[in-house]
Amino acid sequence: MSEQNKTVVRRIVDEHWNERNAAVAAELFTDNCSLQTPDGPLNGHEGARKLLSAYETGFPDFHLTIDELIAEGDKVAFRYTFTGTHKGKFGETAASGARVTATGMGMYRIVADKVAEGRLEWDRARLQEQIGAAKSAAKPVLQPA
Repeated sequence: MSEQNKTVVRRIVDEHWNERNAAVAAELFTDNCSLQTPDGPLNGHEGARKLLSAYETGFPDFHLTIDELIAEGDKVAFRYTFTGTHKGKFGETAASGARVTATGMGMYRIVADKVAEGRLEWDRARLQEQIGAAKSAAKPVLQPA
C-alpha cells in the first residue's frame, strides 16, 4: 500500500504540477479533500486546481522536484524543491523576471488512491523575497560558530 500511495504523490507532482494538468485533479484528490497551505485552506478538486493556477500564472515555467518521499500506512510525506521564473502576476506582485528557488514539505493522507487530506508548507517568505514582494528574510536566531 505504501508504494501505491507514493505513486499517487508522484502523479500529483509529475502530472498535476509539472505537466500543468488541472483535469487530473479529479483522479488524484477526493471531492471533499482538505488542503492546508501557506496560501490558505483549499478544498476539493477546485482547490487543487486553484493552487495550480496561481503558481502557473506567476511562474509559467516552474518545476517541482521530489527530494525525499516516505510512506507509512495511509500517509505520504515528501520534501521538494520548486524552481521557476516570475513571469506573471503572483498575488499582488507584478512579474519581476526573477529566477526563484524555494523548498517545501508536505504530508498527504491517501484514501482509495486519492488525497483526502493534505498539509503543505513551503518557504513562502523566501519566495516573496526573491520576487521583491517582501523585505529580506529575518536573520537566523542562531548564528554559526
